Amino acid sequence: MIVSEFREALSYRDFLKYLVRQQFHQRYHGSVLGLFWALLYPLVTFCSLAFVFSYVNHWDIRDYGVFFFSGYVVWNFITNTTLGAADSITGQASFVTSVRVPKLLLPVAFVLAGIIDFLLNLGILMALMAILGAPFSAALAVTPLVVLLLGVFTLGLALVSAVAQVFFRDFKMLLSSVFFIGFFLSPILWKPEAAGPLAMVAAVNPVVPFLRLLQWPVWMRSVPSAQTFLAAGALAVGMFAVGAALFVRLQRRFYYYL
Repeated sequence: MIVSEFREALSYRDFLKYLVRQQFHQRYHGSVLGLFWALLYPLVTFCSLAFVFSYVNHWDIRDYGVFFFSGYVVWNFITNTTLGAADSITGQASFVTSVRVPKLLLPVAFVLAGIIDFLLNLGILMALMAILGAPFSAALAVTPLVVLLLGVFTLGLALVSAVAQVFFRDFKMLLSSVFFIGFFLSPILWKPEAAGPLAMVAAVNPVVPFLRLLQWPVWMRSVPSAQTFLAAGALAVGMFAVGAALFVRLQRRFYYYL
């Protein structure tokens, strides 16, 4: 049943393209800088947090900068996409109640738009590596696989969030708070060797394997371990399976809550 739902959704490719374009139009419409904000905001974050924390901890900005930003772009993609997708059904109720289109397309469009932003941020990361003099390595060849696993995991989260927001309108605010706390408990601002008691938290943090998938090729210039790939793959498949099953099972009830 899940496979048939996704197959039907893929038959609406033109409408999906429209939804993705609509995301960028709504996000940057009327803005002077437009899409440039997708590049400027991560750079401002890098200049503020990376420089401050490297100074406070006496870390080399060339080393810490690429460590921080490679983790930040992964975290930013997961959180922004998931929180945006939480409103994909409630914020576009007309597509659920008045237009016959696969409802799956609504959260999927948020994920695709997020992937485009993520790829732009990867471009910024590569530029920063060149500016800071951080060496490139053959380990970066795993990046397409990283994007795939990260996209599948985030799609699962997006589907769960979209469903939860329909039935519990405070869910997005609660999730935003969880992400806010999670950012400081994840190895993004702090290096693994500086984890201290946070190491135990990192060991059970489901986002950490995805952070390592990009941080290790960029910062350590090494391919992540097979264990990291297996953990990320299991989390991605598991989250997608849960999200897809939940969405397909409950989507017929959306109409009554919108």
